[in-house]
Parts: sequence; structure tokens; C-alpha cells
Amino acid sequence: MAYQYDPSFQVNDRLAEELLSLTEDAVCAEAPAGAVERPRLPLSNADAIVAHIEINSRHGVGVLLERLFGRRSNILSVRSRDHFGGRQEFGDLALRISHEDDSLDAARRRVREALGGNTVARILAVPYYPADVLNALAIHELSGAPLAVYLMDDQNVASTGIPDSLMRRLLEVASLRLAVSPDLAAAYEAKYGLKFRLMPPVVPARLILDRLLPAGEVLAEPRLGVILGNIWGQRWLDALRDTVRGSGVRLVWRSTNHLRYLRGSPEELAADGIEIPDGPPLSDPELVETLRRTAFAVIPTGTLDEDDDRRSIALLSLPSRIPFLIATAHAPILVLGDERTAAARFVRDLGVGMAAPYDRDRFVEAVAAITEPETNLSFRRRALAWAARFTDVGADEWIWQSLERGDAFDLRYEDFMRGTRPEAAAPAQGRQTR
Repeated sequence: MAYQYDPSFQVNDRLAEELLSLTEDAVCAEAPAGAVERPRLPLSNADAIVAHIEINSRHGVGVLLERLFGRRSNILSVRSRDHFGGRQEFGDLALRISHEDDSLDAARRRVREALGGNTVARILAVPYYPADVLNALAIHELSGAPLAVYLMDDQNVASTGIPDSLMRRLLEVASLRLAVSPDLAAAYEAKYGLKFRLMPPVVPARLILDRLLPAGEVLAEPRLGVILGNIWGQRWLDALRDTVRGSGVRLVWRSTNHLRYLRGSPEELAADGIEIPDGPPLSDPELVETLRRTAFAVIPTGTLDEDDDRRSIALLSLPSRIPFLIATAHAPILVLGDERTAAARFVRDLGVGMAAPYDRDRFVEAVAAITEPETNLSFRRRALAWAARFTDVGADEWIWQSLERGDAFDLRYEDFMRGTRPEAAAPAQGRQTR
């Protein structure tokens, strides 16, 4: 049975561009709103995971949710949009429930119809769109199930994707509030006066490196590094190219999106010293083996000035590839951009790398420093000390135990991330959105 709640809905250009940046090789596509699947027998006391798009391996939120809950059963997955042609790789039942406005009464009616005979015992919401908030609130009110909110992206403080009224209501009814970065937690605490706990992106235990690698294996080519993950804005890429060009340093871009939505051909980047390997993306084990042989990794981020085209991402978000680098390879990390970004603060405060602006001379100096043998070893030792803290073992149960308690079950994440948490008030907020 299909529910035609909003058949004319179209993604606007800004959101389409942003969502394309999350994808690996999919084309954004809107499917009819409503229920995607129905099981033969209804789920009873299910765990409801509320996200924005299909949960699959082609975007970071999907990877993390699969990593956390993929081995569990009795999962109800609820989303508000399709951007992968309905490709869902998660849960025993997947529902797509869209809303053309932000009326909770109307959303409650749609959600009740879509749920049918399925019942919910616990809820984890990872909101990105207003419709995701409506879905989480409606399921919570209809079921009475306790609600946890896990913020992986900012859509309300430095960005204006979710109205204040909806975000406040969601956060106030939640029994547990989690944030993926210390900066994100601090910003929302300052704005809403509600306590957030920290939970970083976790890493598969089987990939975590539990020993130091010989220096000769990682410093064989000290002026060859890797770029890992997405580059979110055109300005970021342009600044990176200007910085690397003529520096004598070569970077290999191990990315999930390469140049799918950015201007610049592989040939043009190669001339600047940025190489994009041919062929499909490496599997995680293959990628890990490559990272373990690299002298350093570069994470491009934002400049936080008026020309930064992805300021909210740079300001508050923690790239999931940073914990991945720390845990699986111990590769020292050089964050390029403003030193106040969440990425720069996290790397610097954990002692696993350094930050430098988009400036060729400063970049060359930073590469020389990060590849100096004693400095490089010091960063790797610190990464080894933190590596096991990012394990995915027990992370799902920690969330549910924390939800039952109404606070962090223990301080396994809080105690080591607390030092990276900003002491000052939240950064300047975006305009109020209702």
C-alpha cells in the first residue's frame, strides 16, 4: 500500500547539492511518500530508528547506523525522503513517511496510518529535515516510547534547516540527547539550555590497530599523504588546490564522492599535486592497509569566513573519517582550514595531529613538522592510546542503556572527549527560524 502524501514535492537546488555531497554514486530521486515495505507479520515492541534518507553504505549517517544497529533484529527504520531509489539495507521494516508541512497533528495521522499494527518500544532519532522531527515526535506520542536524539549534523544553530519550535519540542521531550562532536553539543546546550552527552562515530573493532607500526613503514615517502573523505564545498577545494600547487607535496584523494559535485577534473587536480586513483573505491580493509602505510593524512575543512560555502559543517561537525584514521591507522592528521573548526579542535586536543591554514608556506612547514620522525611517532602514540575508545563493540547497547537511565550509562566517551569540548559559549547562531 502506498501513501501519496506529497507527490509534487521537489528537492530545492541547495538541498539537492548538499545531499549529492553525501552520496557515492547515486542520483537524487524522490519516490512517492509513505510506506516502503510492509512485513507479513507486524513488529512488536520494535526499536524505531528515525533518519532522513535510506540507510545504506553510500552515506555517512547510513554507515554509522548500520555499524551501530545492523546486527540487531526487530528494527523499524523510518525516513522522510528517498535519495537512492529506495535502496534500503537496514531493518526488518522500512517506512518512508513524508510531510508537506510542519503540522504535528497532520503528521500524527500519517504516522498512525503508516505504522498499522506495528508497535514501538524505543526510539532513536537522527534528524536532518523538519519531517524527521515530525516523524520522531509522532511515533513518541503515539507509542509512549522513550526517545533519544542523536545529532550528527547541525540543522538549527549555524544552519536553518529545522525551525526552532520543532527542534525545541524534540529536544525537550527526549529522555537522552547525544551529539557527535563536542562543538555540536556545546552549541545546542548554549541555545536550548539542555544537557547533551557525547558519542563519536564508532569504528569496527576488527579494523582497530592495537600496536605501533615501524617508523620505516610509514615514513618511506614523507612528502606523500592522503586526503580521506569528502570535501564539502567548492571554496574548500579551490583553497586546497591553491595550497598544494607548487608545494612539492603530493596527496592521494581517497574519497567517497571525488568530484561528483565540485568543479575540477582529475587531470587538473593531478597537475596541482592531488591524485585521484582510477577504479572503484577501496573496501574498508583495503583502505586501512593503504592508510597504515601513509606518513600523514589531510582533512580539508572550512575557513569560517563570509566566503565559506559550508560554514555550518566546518564549525560544528566532526568528520567520521577522523576517528577512523585514529583508530585503524594511527595516521597523524593535518587539518587544513580555520583552527576553530570542530575538526581542528578535536585533532589538536587529542594530540593526534595539527592544523594549518590554506597557505602554501604554512602547509609546507606543517608537512615538514608532522613528518619529522619524533613528532610523527608522538602523534601515532597518542592515536594508539585513543584507538580502542572508538570501538563499535557495545555501542548500541550503551545507547539503549543510556536511554533507559535518562543519562549516559557510563562516561566511556565523555571522559576522553571532554578535553576537546569548548569552554566558551556557542558560536554565533544563525537567524531564528521560528
